[in-house]
Amino acid sequence: MEEVKTFKYRINTATIIFLAALVFYTLFTAFTQDLQTVLVIGIFTILCFVVFIGMRPYKYSIEKKELTIHYALWKNSHVDLMHCETICDPVPRWADLVTRPHAIEIYTDTKKRYCFFPKERVEFVHEVVKANKRIHCTVKEYTDVYRILEKKDRKERRKAEKKAAKKSSKKEEAP
Repeated sequence: MEEVKTFKYRINTATIIFLAALVFYTLFTAFTQDLQTVLVIGIFTILCFVVFIGMRPYKYSIEKKELTIHYALWKNSHVDLMHCETICDPVPRWADLVTRPHAIEIYTDTKKRYCFFPKERVEFVHEVVKANKRIHCTVKEYTDVYRILEKKDRKERRKAEKKAAKKSSKKEEAP
């Protein structure tokens, strides 16, 4: 029985800074402005928290061959990993260079793009690749780690095969 792997969502630093500045501004206006202005800004602050915290994913889970995106105030979204073709680092776009440097993009066979922001990037990519062995992976951190390990494993396997071949050839020559 396969276990469910869960990964926490990495909150964008710009979002944290914006929400913190908004809270400080709301507190500042609470002491310096009239009640009507404070109410409008307070409602705007609450709406911003609902949108930026409640309607963003808080974790990802991979079970069997399906990736689930969990939302706090929204219904969960599911991605079938068997229909995914590519997992890669973010494609450079001018609008997204600063806002999402830690994204991982998954493209499906219908060319739909999903962006993920897990805290443990390498482990997340490893689980996706493990779930769908045919997916093309170009995430630099993952390929740097796992290609080196695969090379070492291949070398050790070849050495073991050569030793086994030498031992079997010596056994054949001995009698």
